[in-house]
Amino acid sequence: MRLIGLFVLMLSMSGCSWLFYDHDNDYLQSKIQQNIKVPKSVASVSLTPQLPIPDAKAVELPEEFSLPRPKPLVIPQEQEGTQLTELQDQELEANLLKDGNGTPILRLNVSFARAWAAVGDSLKSADITVSDLNRSIGTYYVELTEEGVEVEPGFWASMFGSEVEVETLPLQVKVNRARSGVYIAVHKDLDNLAEDQQAQDLLARIKEKL
Repeated sequence: MRLIGLFVLMLSMSGCSWLFYDHDNDYLQSKIQQNIKVPKSVASVSLTPQLPIPDAKAVELPEEFSLPRPKPLVIPQEQEGTQLTELQDQELEANLLKDGNGTPILRLNVSFARAWAAVGDSLKSADITVSDLNRSIGTYYVELTEEGVEVEPGFWASMFGSEVEVETLPLQVKVNRARSGVYIAVHKDLDNLAEDQQAQDLLARIKEKL
């Protein structure tokens, strides 16, 4: 019994392809045979191939095949310069609107690149502090001074003449691409919009300096 078990184990380790013939690749050796002809004395049957193999001419392929590449798009320099001039000369229009949910937004009728630069310049002109920015996601991180909100210094700070600190409000100015232009919205953070009045006031300040 031990010998039989050992023999079975060896078969399982080495495979049993030598016991059973693998027919998976037999089709590669097949040849086209003539159609079957039924003797007239047996039956009057007309047999036609259901899947005939068309005659194809052999095409010699090169040893190394290179994938064809499309020709690069070439824009004449005059036309390219005209397009850039038209974009730069386009008069910027800013409209303070509300979206379908009633959220204040600022719509610009120019390209994203020009809108991004214009918003940055307007924030600077409006003396709004930009703590950081990320052009790839179209976001300016700003800090607003909350009017009427002051933080009194502690006891020891007041002893040394520390000034009253002013509390700031961090917000995000989002510049979003759209088919009909560029839309600017104000967020508290990544997932939450700013309060309507805060967004309305900030967008109005941006619009005034555009």
